[in-house]
Amino acid sequence: MRAGRRPQRRHRPVAPRVCAGLLAASLAAAGCATRGPGGAGASPPPPAEAAASAPVDARLLRLAADFYERLEKRRFNSMATFRDPGLREYFRSSEAFSDYYAELAHELARAHFEASRPTRIVIEAAEAHGPDRVEVHVRLTGENGLPLRWWQTQLQRVETWERDASGRWWIVPGKV
Repeated sequence: MRAGRRPQRRHRPVAPRVCAGLLAASLAAAGCATRGPGGAGASPPPPAEAAASAPVDARLLRLAADFYERLEKRRFNSMATFRDPGLREYFRSSEAFSDYYAELAHELARAHFEASRPTRIVIEAAEAHGPDRVEVHVRLTGENGLPLRWWQTQLQRVETWERDASGRWWIVPGKV
């Protein structure tokens, strides 16, 4: 190992983190949120919030977990990632993918991700806004690319997924 470089950490596979995040999101949507670190004293959500929350489609949660797993450890300042057909299949059109990719690459650069590469992506929550629209909250973590910054950097995003008439889920990028 070279002097001045810290050893690379070994990360756990995505599946346990994703499952834990999805379980927490499902419990929160079902009104099973708990208080305190011990988890005792479950408190139901207020009636207005309970009526607004709807269960999130399990197929979407698996699809989102697969998509974010594909994004882990990929460089976003690379044409190879941009041209990856496996990433493009989650978008209705190539224009939608280009908009999403440009926004994400820009945010990773602004957050000083080393090599524009998220090393870990965690789905923190999924909120249903009707039967065909879900907002997925994700946290991207990576090595800090600034000089003398040995800590990691993070980026939190809220991404919209929509279901079309055929039942297929798509990522809808924000306006660039």
